[in-house]
Amino acid sequence: MTQKKATELRQEEIIEAALKLVEQQGFDNLNIAGIAAAIDLVPSAIYRHFQGKEAIIGGLIEYVGKALHENILYVVSTEKVTQKRLKLLFTLHLQFIKSKRAIPQTLFSLLGSNKNMLLKRKILAVISRYVEQITDMIAEGQALSEIAPNVDPKSAAMLFIGLIQPLVILSQSDDKLIEIYQETSWQIYWRGIAC
Repeated sequence: MTQKKATELRQEEIIEAALKLVEQQGFDNLNIAGIAAAIDLVPSAIYRHFQGKEAIIGGLIEYVGKALHENILYVVSTEKVTQKRLKLLFTLHLQFIKSKRAIPQTLFSLLGSNKNMLLKRKILAVISRYVEQITDMIAEGQALSEIAPNVDPKSAAMLFIGLIQPLVILSQSDDKLIEIYQETSWQIYWRGIAC
């Protein structure tokens, strides 16, 4: 007899299985039966942890938000210099995307659709929070004279995220493209905002 897993661990397992299925079969083919089969559960067991597919996707969005927030906390506690903070955050973000390749596909699918506005608002809230955290980091760098005073912190934060998106899209066809363009993209970005 297997020991019951704590709800949080089981929910994370369900989300991980959903991500793998999206990566293998595409977002539109995600379903409860497939998720249950991937982790050797009956579909009814999934409903003990999530009310349905939309709730799983909502959990996935929260999972992304938590991961991005943890990266911010790690960067702020590890590095004191703004350039090093931003570069480490850039690296961690790309590593996260490489390890969870279905996340961009899922988020882009939801953002491009008007089928579920609640999930779309959840994604936008996660992105807005991330932009604000990066904005604060950049503003702090300006106060320390590490970033040019004429740089708008929020625009620089959005550009930071914009720097990641093309690499994510290109990596869908070839993971090596991230490695090829990561450093040169970073250098161009930093030269644009540094003092």
